[in-house]
Amino acid sequence: MSNVFGMMRIFNKITQRFAYISIVILFLGALFGLRWTWSGLFDASENPRPVGGLLDLRGIDLDNSPSFYLDGEWQFYPGQFLSHQDIPSADNQFLPIQVPGDWGSVQNNDSGSSYGYGTYRLRILIDPLQQPVAFWLRGIQASSAVEINEQVEAEIGKLATDAKDYLPWNVSYTASYSVEGTTEIDVLIRVANFDDPYNGGILHSVLFGSQASIDYLRWYSIGFQLVTFVILALHGLYACILYLFNRQERALLITSLLTLSVGTAILVGHDNILLLWLPINYTWAVKIKLISLLWQNLFILLFRRFHANSLGNVWLRAYTAALVVLSGFMAAAPVSWVYGIVELNIFTVIYLTPFAWFIYIVGTMIFKEQADKDIVFLLLTAAGIITSLAWSLVDYVKNITAVYYPIDIIAAITGFSAYWFKKYIRNSRENALLNEQLRKTDKLKDQFLANTSHELRTPLHGIINIAQTVVTKEKHQMNESSVKDMELLITISRRMSHMLGELLDVARLREHRIVLQQEPLRIQSVVPGVIAMLKFMTEGKPIQTAYGYPRIHAAGHGR
Repeated sequence: MSNVFGMMRIFNKITQRFAYISIVILFLGALFGLRWTWSGLFDASENPRPVGGLLDLRGIDLDNSPSFYLDGEWQFYPGQFLSHQDIPSADNQFLPIQVPGDWGSVQNNDSGSSYGYGTYRLRILIDPLQQPVAFWLRGIQASSAVEINEQVEAEIGKLATDAKDYLPWNVSYTASYSVEGTTEIDVLIRVANFDDPYNGGILHSVLFGSQASIDYLRWYSIGFQLVTFVILALHGLYACILYLFNRQERALLITSLLTLSVGTAILVGHDNILLLWLPINYTWAVKIKLISLLWQNLFILLFRRFHANSLGNVWLRAYTAALVVLSGFMAAAPVSWVYGIVELNIFTVIYLTPFAWFIYIVGTMIFKEQADKDIVFLLLTAAGIITSLAWSLVDYVKNITAVYYPIDIIAAITGFSAYWFKKYIRNSRENALLNEQLRKTDKLKDQFLANTSHELRTPLHGIINIAQTVVTKEKHQMNESSVKDMELLITISRRMSHMLGELLDVARLREHRIVLQQEPLRIQSVVPGVIAMLKFMTEGKPIQTAYGYPRIHAAGHGR
């Protein structure tokens, strides 16, 4: 029989592990499916591609077509800030360049450095223009200006031919053109970079389409970032307030810091909205982005339920110390050094270490015995975190969609919230059950005291009667000391009788059978009996007991 029960327990464990794995796989599949659906809803068309700085879109209805990625071969004029008036004289000086991508090999063929400046050019052939068109530009390193058919439409930062005079300002922006009947759009993008020695120029895809479609994509992207940030900020605020009320719950502080770091990374990552909100410069925007990305992964590991399955406090402390040192260095170092840390993959290693660690922890949560009944919500949260980090890496290597994708983060936050609410509901039910048990136990205690008091009063009254009889009959034959002892015995017995009566009164008070009427008590009549009892208890011991009334002395005479 014991073998049968053992086999049943093993089967139940295997079934439970299989259920956990199935839940995680299904949730991961759902998130990946939503990602592809999202790409289909907001993605732009990738064809046709520019060749030799020319893109032919004739025959395409721009008003009813999705936006186009302008990925392909553009013309590039290194070391020149050109306008349309300068193009005829410099027409044979351009070099082909792939957009998006680093311009280092074209800008400085010998050194490969990405420092410098230049002008991108793309000609787009279209049917006669009827509605305004627009370009959505983001990720241009690090200051830029757009000119469309001799009209300067936008300028971000300050362009200059040297590092002393230029001002970087890397935010997403749009440039539109609306002259009806136009059949060719000649766009020039002037760019300067003296901050990042490893990546310069147009580093992200440029989107082109009708102004309505571009505004649709861009404002949806910004709106999703703001909504996600507000959700994270509210959760962080609630967690911080609860932590201030309960300092022992360290997980609330970790949750608050986690939501703060993730929200900051979102604001400074995709469209660099934080630069529009706070008076910070380009350098600090880069540093805040990288530092927040590093610390968000650490806070995930520090979350108490995940940390309980981690590899050990020693390794976690070592990683935390390394992260503190790296963050301090990045905060104090010039921005070019910060980009050097990224280029040398130091940042990538530090960033991916907790990611691999986290996957190991999730595996232990699935395959090890767990006493936590709400672990399924943590597994759903883990799935959201894994997909979010994985897609962040994929999007860093290759742009999946121009519109920010918030579902992974929201799914992770939902899992966290469900876990905490489930814990709260479970703890509330357990507290209610314990309170009910405590109430019943307290009632049993009162009943025990009442029964005990009743049982003790009978023998106690017998002791009082016997002692009173002995004193009455044998008073003349007893010495004075024995008489006093017997009288003290009677006094103590009566006090015990009163005490038992008070215990019964307490039980009656709890049952509201009597009403307590408070009156002043003169302790002068009580003190002599107490002192006499104490003297009897300390007889034969080196203890002296004395009492008296306080005296009021004249002023200036002291005590």
